[in-house]
Amino acid sequence: MTEADQIASDEPVRPLFTTVAPRLGLVPGFDGFRGVGMFMILIVHATVPLLESFATLVDSFFVLSGFLITTLLFQESRSTGTISLRKFYLRRAVRLLPSVWLFGAVWLLISTIATLVGFEPLSLKHIGAEVAAAVGYVYHLFFPNGLSTIEPDIQNKRVMWHLWTLSVEEWFYFFIAGTALVCVRRRWVKQLGLLMLAGFVFVGIARLAAFTGFYQDRGDVLPGVRMAFVMRPDGLMLGMALAVFNAHLTEDVIRRLRRPALVAANLSFVIWLGTLLLSSELMHKLGFPYVEYLPGTPDEFSRAQLLDTMYWFRFGHTVCMGAFAVMTFALVHYREWWLSRIWSWQGFQWVGRLSYTLYIWHALPFIAIFAVTGGMDASDTVKLLRVPVLVVAAFAVSMPVYYLVEMRVLRMKLRFASEKETLDRRTGEMVDTSGSAVAGAGADGHDQPRGRDGAPGGPGAPER
Repeated sequence: MTEADQIASDEPVRPLFTTVAPRLGLVPGFDGFRGVGMFMILIVHATVPLLESFATLVDSFFVLSGFLITTLLFQESRSTGTISLRKFYLRRAVRLLPSVWLFGAVWLLISTIATLVGFEPLSLKHIGAEVAAAVGYVYHLFFPNGLSTIEPDIQNKRVMWHLWTLSVEEWFYFFIAGTALVCVRRRWVKQLGLLMLAGFVFVGIARLAAFTGFYQDRGDVLPGVRMAFVMRPDGLMLGMALAVFNAHLTEDVIRRLRRPALVAANLSFVIWLGTLLLSSELMHKLGFPYVEYLPGTPDEFSRAQLLDTMYWFRFGHTVCMGAFAVMTFALVHYREWWLSRIWSWQGFQWVGRLSYTLYIWHALPFIAIFAVTGGMDASDTVKLLRVPVLVVAAFAVSMPVYYLVEMRVLRMKLRFASEKETLDRRTGEMVDTSGSAVAGAGADGHDQPRGRDGAPGGPGAPER
């Protein structure tokens, strides 16, 4: 029945759910966190396993992404009366695919040359399967996080080990837009929030009970299914639940929550930072407490054996996600918070804008430099000394891609905006997009709409 038919039959038209939260303007702390987080990811990938529990940075990116994407969809509905699925998926495709596909093409070229010269470790047989999984966004199913624990021989041949995070997020994008549209239309938004919160609690309890996923002790099941909970989809669920909570808060309520929210955010930061360092061999060598992240070999992997040890993954991800969700709320609404001011430094924000490109491309120079410096078997001294070389190399490879590919793609992305004005990331200026919402900003490359004051605004991951 159309709306006109309902009116003619005297049946009231049920209003859509409408968020009452203040419109998100620029959240400098988000870009800044992405910049800080990206530096930390480069460091942990350069020094594994010295800083293993830096893995929770992925959890934080997932919480942020879940919150921002969901919030932006609610805002689009409030602004336009609907959510355009077509424009949402086109924006995501235009923004996310080019860099990943180019990265895959470069690896195919390298592997073709390696095959021709007989260098088996980089042959097409190995690299081709990874590329296919990466560009098809099923990498997390075949090459999940934690693969080294169950299939070390496969893990040791990987060159795109970090791209499981992008696959997890891409599946989230596929799910969230249509789900948000249905829930907004049927006013099931509270139910959505409760469902996502229940999912977060379920996965957290499952990990605490030493479940890494489904059928984890069966070698004939897809690795991604066996390690599903180690890839932390609950971070995205918690971000969505936070967005639903935020959508029900008026500006006056947010103002009244300021003091308890900042107390909670400060406590959460201490918990987040402490847990972040708890599975760090470097901290352990300095005399600090230490909890092993995951068992080291398949012989130690069965659930019965996992129950014998309180591994970090069993509690660390859940604790850090919860803490970062509280921090996210403070970053959004209380810009004067000390951590927000630190993370808002322009240098951090600049790195944050490059974070998606950096995250994809840093693996290329890392593998080359590892090959000539002893890889993960190098001494701790070598690992620490090569960190600045690896960071510089990551920027050197990524920046041309960012400026020559990413920035050009952003022009095309404006065509699929869903609000009347959109921030052009190439110039930092507002442009008229004639009724077209730009989805949120994150390590996954979302853009931010301007706030009411004209500042770039936003509702905005990376492996372990």
